[in-house]
Amino acid sequence: MLYVLLATHSPEVCPTSNASTKELLLRLAPEIPGIAEKSGVTILAGPIVNREHLIIVIVEADTSENVDRFLVESRIPQWNRVHILPSLKMEEVLDEVRELEAIF
Repeated sequence: MLYVLLATHSPEVCPTSNASTKELLLRLAPEIPGIAEKSGVTILAGPIVNREHLIIVIVEADTSENVDRFLVESRIPQWNRVHILPSLKMEEVLDEVRELEAIF
């Protein structure tokens, strides 16, 4: 299953303004691919960052528990509020649309 991870943080804990968060990010960022692999998660896109204090990552995993393990091990939730959006590939959605009876 695909998961879109949206992680937001305040300017006060942003690595560009907070020395502790900066140190944590610089130390852990190179380990993120290995943490993902160890957790059973494949990173498909991202991390993508922007000036809105938002990090976007698209991952694939067999279970939501694997995604949770990845987040805990990467420590992203320690300085971000993370929204996890279970998602489908467009082909899967189109198959569902074809199979469902329209209500209107």
